Amino acid sequence: MPSRHSWVPVLLALAAGSATSPAAPASEVEQPRRLVIDLKLLPVRRKVTGSKAAAKSQLSSAGAEEAPLRQLRTPINSHSTTLGNYDNVQYHMEIEVGEPCPGRPRQLFQVVPDTGSSDLWIPAGNCTRCKGGSRKFDIASSCSCKQIGDRVTFRYGDGTVAVGGSFLDTVRVGDLKVTKQLLIQVDSMESETHMKSDGILGLAHHYESDRGTRGRTFMSTLFRENPTLPRQFSFRLTGNTDRPSQLVFGDADLEHHAKESVFKYGKGYYMKSTDLWLTSVWSIGWSGTGVEVAFPDSGTLGSPALIDSGSSLLVLAPEIYDRLLVELKWRFTGCKDMPEQQIISCQCPPANDLSRIPTLVINMIDEQDKQFSLCMSPDEYILESIDPIDGSTTCVPSIQRGSPDQPVPMIFGMTFMRSFYVNFDLENSRIGFARSNLSPLPGNAKCSVDAQPLLRRSVWFLSVLVAFMSVCFACYVLFAPGGCSRDVQVRITTTPTTTINNYQQQQQQHPSYVLDSGQPIRAQMPQVGQATQAHTSEEGL
Repeated sequence: MPSRHSWVPVLLALAAGSATSPAAPASEVEQPRRLVIDLKLLPVRRKVTGSKAAAKSQLSSAGAEEAPLRQLRTPINSHSTTLGNYDNVQYHMEIEVGEPCPGRPRQLFQVVPDTGSSDLWIPAGNCTRCKGGSRKFDIASSCSCKQIGDRVTFRYGDGTVAVGGSFLDTVRVGDLKVTKQLLIQVDSMESETHMKSDGILGLAHHYESDRGTRGRTFMSTLFRENPTLPRQFSFRLTGNTDRPSQLVFGDADLEHHAKESVFKYGKGYYMKSTDLWLTSVWSIGWSGTGVEVAFPDSGTLGSPALIDSGSSLLVLAPEIYDRLLVELKWRFTGCKDMPEQQIISCQCPPANDLSRIPTLVINMIDEQDKQFSLCMSPDEYILESIDPIDGSTTCVPSIQRGSPDQPVPMIFGMTFMRSFYVNFDLENSRIGFARSNLSPLPGNAKCSVDAQPLLRRSVWFLSVLVAFMSVCFACYVLFAPGGCSRDVQVRITTTPTTTINNYQQQQQQHPSYVLDSGQPIRAQMPQVGQATQAHTSEEGL
């Protein structure tokens, strides 16, 4: 099965922290327009059983491609670092902090490249309750370190609270180097965390503020020291080790990373008042089911959604999650809730056939207030878990029930970002999407939540036809010839009550006339009818 992923039920779902910084000054030095950071996946161990042919089939179902690895055309512009891969739901890259003092080792750390926060932090040597086995920063081993001393507190969406002191130092990402970068060495964690990395490298939107007295975010420092770079960066995340993930600063590489030639940009309205990477969503639902959660009260602004490379899954507010999961659960068997992770786990269909599982439809809003859909196939949002005891497989939708007080109703994490080549445009405060060339869906894929769209269109067409015929008939009645309209008027004004009264008067004058229970007069009906018509016409007209 293409584009499937192994999964372990310990997940990271970071919401957003925020930070700001002053604008970066210009420089006279000529620099390349594209800095590419290759995010090479570390191998993920998989249990392969059976013959060599079966093993090859399992590797193929995990998303491996037979195409040869493309070499960069301009390797001088490529700044590479490894990207650790925790079962395809968390990525982290290696950075080096500080210039080592003589005789001291280099200090390397694994950090999450996080678009949901702005700061760069690593564990301090005396950190309490930090991740077990994490690398700790020794400030005495860096000869380029300058302490600032400001205390900074981070609060993340999974409940983690980190506190530490600020300092300036050199940071290397592969062979890319920035100097006098603001960092935080965290010395206290107020809650346990499921992080698999040592720290976080914040890539969120940034603005001019009081940061000038302390330093700049990594994004500000990078563009300050490389002023000719376009102020944008792009993520291309993969789910296999054959094709490396990439973080590209500068011009995006759509030709090699996407099935579409241009980005589709969402509305950037919500980024005007925050440093988070937000876009506008009109609705989210399941294809062909009629099940959809829309936000009509927000009008053409839509609901804000955070595109967060620091979160693992799609994190939805409780009311959205509950509405969508009801429709999804009945299509599986043996579903059970996992309260700790706020997700569900179900038995996979026979032969892992996901044809009965609907596509996830996310309708975005662009700057022209028009909608465009982003589609995720079941192969992209259903994760596969292998039981380590009996070897059975379960299917886990990569959708997490969020918190009522999370910063925005929807957070789209790394699972979502693997389906698209995502562009973060700082210059224009917007986010663009293009179908990843590793996605099983074609470029410009169409999807809709409409149930039985052909029937709906047929009913609409018949309704229009009936309305048109009704208008034609009304026009005929109003503009028909005078004689026809006179006959119509006389017949309408000659009600049964008027006819009976006239018949009773005639019966008194001519007893031979008999009114039989409202039935027509048996004798001389034409004369009575003529008299009635004349009388009615005289009174009515």
